Amino acid sequence: MTSLRTLAVGALLVFFSALAFACASEDDPEQQAAAQAVEQDQPAEPGQQQTVEIRSRDTDQQERSSTGGSVEQQQEAEQAQAAADTTSSDQQHEQQQGRQQGQQQGEPQSSAGQAQADAPEQQAEAQSVQQEQPEQSQSEAQPEAEQEQEQTAQSADPPQRDQLTLRAEEIRAQATAPELTGLNGWLNGEETLIALELAKGNVVLIDFWTYTCINCVRTLPFLTSWDQKYRDHGLVIIGVHTPEFAFEERVENVRTAIAEHDIEYLVAIDNDYQTWRALQGRRGWWPRKFLIGPTPDGSPMGVRYDHIGEGDYEETEVAIRAALEAVGKDLSDVPFGVDVAVPTRGATPGRQTRELYAGWSRNNGGGGPYAGQEAYFLAGPGIPTFYTDIPSAQRQHNLWYLQGVWETDRESIVHARETNDLEDYIALLVRGRTANVVLTVAEDGEPFNVYVELDGNWLQRDEAGSHIQWDDEGRSYIRVTENDLYRLVFLPEWSEHELKLSSNSDQFRIFAFTFGSYVGGE
Repeated sequence: MTSLRTLAVGALLVFFSALAFACASEDDPEQQAAAQAVEQDQPAEPGQQQTVEIRSRDTDQQERSSTGGSVEQQQEAEQAQAAADTTSSDQQHEQQQGRQQGQQQGEPQSSAGQAQADAPEQQAEAQSVQQEQPEQSQSEAQPEAEQEQEQTAQSADPPQRDQLTLRAEEIRAQATAPELTGLNGWLNGEETLIALELAKGNVVLIDFWTYTCINCVRTLPFLTSWDQKYRDHGLVIIGVHTPEFAFEERVENVRTAIAEHDIEYLVAIDNDYQTWRALQGRRGWWPRKFLIGPTPDGSPMGVRYDHIGEGDYEETEVAIRAALEAVGKDLSDVPFGVDVAVPTRGATPGRQTRELYAGWSRNNGGGGPYAGQEAYFLAGPGIPTFYTDIPSAQRQHNLWYLQGVWETDRESIVHARETNDLEDYIALLVRGRTANVVLTVAEDGEPFNVYVELDGNWLQRDEAGSHIQWDDEGRSYIRVTENDLYRLVFLPEWSEHELKLSSNSDQFRIFAFTFGSYVGGE
């Protein structure tokens, strides 16, 4: 019995073992198929990976909600798996073709992992660009619309400046007087044009001047007074500064002169003589005034008045008033005349000394020897030369005489050595009331002294010009600190004297002497 039981139990064990082996063999193909499906899904491109993930979620949802039998579930699952596999295969084929085309076109090939990382960023970037594009277009279109509106407004209502410019062009087209031209700068205000001022309803007074010219300096009080009196009634004064010497081209020197003489009207710098030549030609005068406005002959821009030199101040003011009234200005409440004393000469027993230049270009011009002694013309320019003076009794009027070592250049004479006892000098006869000299500072900017004698004596207080000082020994001198005109002598009566200037400095450079005969004037 025991053997039979043992055999029966063994048989049962063998049966169940065989049955278990058979069941395991049926499950292996499904597990292998699932493992193969997972291996195929892993290297998928971004689009494929998203499809697999979506499909997996849909399959899980179907399994959780389905009430059908296991056979139906399996059939549906197999159909879904087949559809997903077909989609995945198609997408892999399309992406593979895209990669091949990219390689043919030279595009860099990326790995599947890099593609997965880049795809969401590219999609987000594309969406961002699509969202931003309308905003950018709107912001870019806005300035263009505003510009069109501004242009339309400008064309419909041009600003006053444009209207004046158009009117000025019409005036210039019919002008009989030349326009300002070739100027190098403006002081005391902004650049302007004669035609533009006439378009505003003004008249223009042009004054050619240079700051070391004594004749110009004498007219400045009248110009400044007319400016103060008639500026608000349409008079525009433009002082055209045209230099006589090279150092007068420096704008800082002109600014100093403007401050010294309280000039508030416009000053134009004409260093290249272009406006000078336009109005005066090649040969002109300092000072010279042109009053420009509408003229009786119908020109909207013509010369109404032209005056050369000093004097005739009342006549000039009459012309100014007539020009202003011609453009419609009411001067009924503006009295005639200015509070400036008009200089008078009084009795003059002889001819005043003429202006004497020291440079070679003025002394050796086409008219022959001008002001220097004979040795000056024998030596020539640029050569240090020892000069010997002649006795005072032998001096001639309108000539100057040198003693010591001097050198000539184009515009001046320079003392060509340093001395200790004022042994080198320049001397000349003076007829008139006043004497002035044009000097420049040393090349290094250091001041130096020039001593002044009259008839062999130091100047007295009632003979001295405004720049004269006296040292502890009672010697009269001027301190040269600027490139300027220096007042040497101011005599109580018109008379003739011998004037002598000396300096120990080798920077003592003389450009010109000027003289005057006005009573109480410069």
